[in-house]
Formats: sequence, structure tokens, C-alpha cells
Amino acid sequence: MKYIIFDMEWNQPSAENTKVEKLTHGEIIQIGFFLLDDNMNTLHKEEFFIKPSCYKCMNKYVSALTGITQEDIDGGLPFSEAIVRMTKYFDEDTVIITWGDDDLPILKDNLSFHGIDNLKLPKHYNLQRIFSMQTGSEARQTGLKNALEALGITNEFQAHDALNDAYMTVRIAEKLDLKKGVEDYGKYSFKKPDKTKQQPWISEKPIKTAEYPYDGSIDGLVAYCMKLKSSCPVCGTECERSTFCRQGKATYITRISCVEHNCLYIRYELKDGALTESFYKETEDIKKAYNNKLRQKEKKLKYRELYKAANKTKIRKG
Repeated sequence: MKYIIFDMEWNQPSAENTKVEKLTHGEIIQIGFFLLDDNMNTLHKEEFFIKPSCYKCMNKYVSALTGITQEDIDGGLPFSEAIVRMTKYFDEDTVIITWGDDDLPILKDNLSFHGIDNLKLPKHYNLQRIFSMQTGSEARQTGLKNALEALGITNEFQAHDALNDAYMTVRIAEKLDLKKGVEDYGKYSFKKPDKTKQQPWISEKPIKTAEYPYDGSIDGLVAYCMKLKSSCPVCGTECERSTFCRQGKATYITRISCVEHNCLYIRYELKDGALTESFYKETEDIKKAYNNKLRQKEKKLKYRELYKAANKTKIRKG
């Protein structure tokens, strides 16, 4: 058996992309792959840019995230030529490995868009699932960075580069029993998240609520909330609020800390011109919900900084 471990980056629509044709997921602009034998020896590796035919202008956000420039994609290969560079290694003894389930649907979508419907893809295996089963991870989806850290692998390469991410996936595969993972793949079962499970803000009873009239805009809601006095509802000690995280269109959550009563959480909800302030004791579910929102916010801020940095660089060059 041989393994093709690959990763891709794709462009997204932007204000400059005015072409009518649309792709469901995005247009592939970079592919990196490794061909490995049954003993995990590298037989071939390759990376190339692809010249887009739909989203021809580089999305600034994608460029900031990946480092791929307009010049890179303008000088890329046509999709039909690029895909042959990888698929010529496909045969009956080959399987394809990716980190996650995103790449294959995007590859199929792009093949269909370019009218390549007669290509038979090898069987696909998600290494993320094999990692979860062989390491006992309870997470249904583990990020590449977290998996590398869990296995003690040092990543010295730039993320969101197709060949680098493919190489990191190879490093993880080397730490696992890939052959057994492929053989036992059909035995793996993965629980899907229970979408019917109530949010902790519904299932948990607040320890105190207050209501305030509010006739301002949603954009000014956080500033208004910060003017409200945040005291521990148990002992009355004044506390400082932590970061405000948006939970819904007009809902925010934040955390306060009391020396006597540990962490508490406040949920602000605007509805029908009234702002409801609800205090909750910390539970594992509430803590997890807040931390998830906090990570999402930090990630967006990081990408925004990358986007601004990319624009400043472009202005200086211009």
C-alpha cells in the first residue's frame, strides 16, 4: 500500500472577484503532497500554485492567513495540469490521507467545476479520526497544532502552507500506526455533537437577574453594559469584568472574579427594548461555553491583525 498525504489552500470570493461562476467551498490555489510507501518512506513530494479561473483576485483575508500573493497565483499552473501532477500517482494500491474532512469535498467540487468527472479518486482516510482513536482523545476534531503538541512534535514551519501542513500530517502519521488505522477505520465510531442539548444559560438557573431599559443600538450595547456596576451577587464586592464575548445577535457573556466566591459569569441579553443582566455560578459547561467564545474572538482578532498587516505592506509597496 502507498499513501498520498496532501493538503490544499483555496481562495474565496472578494469584492474584486466579479465572475458569475461560483464554487461551493472555494477555489484551490495551492496543493502540497507526499507520496509514501508502506514503511512510511517518502517516495516523492511536491508543491505548486494553481492559477484560478473563477476567483482570479487574491482574497486579502486568505492572503494574510496563508502568505499566498496575487503574483503567486498569477504564475500558477492551470488546474487541469496541476491536478495531473498529483493524480498520476493514484493507482489501485494508493490511498489518500488528509487531516480533517474538508479537503476532499473541496477537491471534488473543483474537479466538477473544471469538468473533470472521469477521475476515480482512491479511498480516503481522515487521519484526524485515526489520531483520536489511537490516542484516546475525546475530541471529535483535533486541530493540527494541538495534535502535534500532544505527540511532542515540534513545528518549525509556517502553518497554512500546503506542503508544510502536509509534512506535519506526515509527522503525525509516523507517530501513529497508520497501517492499523487504515485497516480498522470502518470500526471507528464517532459521536456527533448533540444539537438538542440545551445551552448552559438555559439549563442553569441564574443566581440573580436585573433588568434595565435600553433604547440604543446593538453596536453600543457593550459600552452600556460596561457602565453598569458589576458587583458579586452573593457578597456585594465590586468586581472587574473580563472580556465580553458575543453569544448571539444581541447577547454577550463575560466573567467576573470574586475573592470569596471565585468566578461568576454575567449574561447580557437585549430583547424588546429591555436589557436583562443574569449572574451565574461557574459550572464546567458554562466555563467551556465562555472559553470557546473567547478563543473564537481571539482567533478573529488575530486574523484581523494579519489582514491589516498585509494591507500596510501592500500600501508601502505601492
